[in-house]
Amino acid sequence: HIVLPLAVGLVIALPEVELGKPTTPSLAVFEGMAQRIQKELEESPLIKVGRVFPAFIIPAAGHAALSLERLRLSATDSTLSKIIVAVPTSEEARKARFGGAEDQLFARMDAALVDLATGRVLAGDTGQDDYVLAQSYLYNTFSYPRLYYRTFTFAGPFTVVTGDPYRALGTAAFSGAADQIGMKLRRLIVPTPQVRALGSETSS
Repeated sequence: HIVLPLAVGLVIALPEVELGKPTTPSLAVFEGMAQRIQKELEESPLIKVGRVFPAFIIPAAGHAALSLERLRLSATDSTLSKIIVAVPTSEEARKARFGGAEDQLFARMDAALVDLATGRVLAGDTGQDDYVLAQSYLYNTFSYPRLYYRTFTFAGPFTVVTGDPYRALGTAAFSGAADQIGMKLRRLIVPTPQVRALGSETSS
């Protein structure tokens, strides 16, 4: 049972297997994504993120390796009794093209609201998004590498990437997943009231 208004902590737990992927942002970047989740959650005045805790690494490949003890440890210096933990994971697909390649990153964030006293999961959902990175091996022009949203076209819209293109791909895809999970959890914790259809009221 979730009692509103709700004060929570927020943390991102990064699986160890994600560390070796060129598309995985740094822990500092993930902490910035936690603030994106916070912004979405606090669109409701009934939810307040009391603290965003430092992101940490969990063993293996996913939330099965995340223990209640590790969550409690992340919040030891806080009085918050409930915490939202988000676990990012990803898959990459590559398509070779003449003179170039396209890398598509499928980013996912599984998140749960956990009662630290009992270990109960009070709410949970998944956010996911994907972006495409197109690179040309024939031309070194201003228009490559390009970063597209999943519904891309060759004419655009696209972003010309500066810096590490794979990190840019990961940051874009995981940021989209973070925005989604923040919105989904907010709606799950504070359900939108049903709007009665016009004319459905009965007169007394």
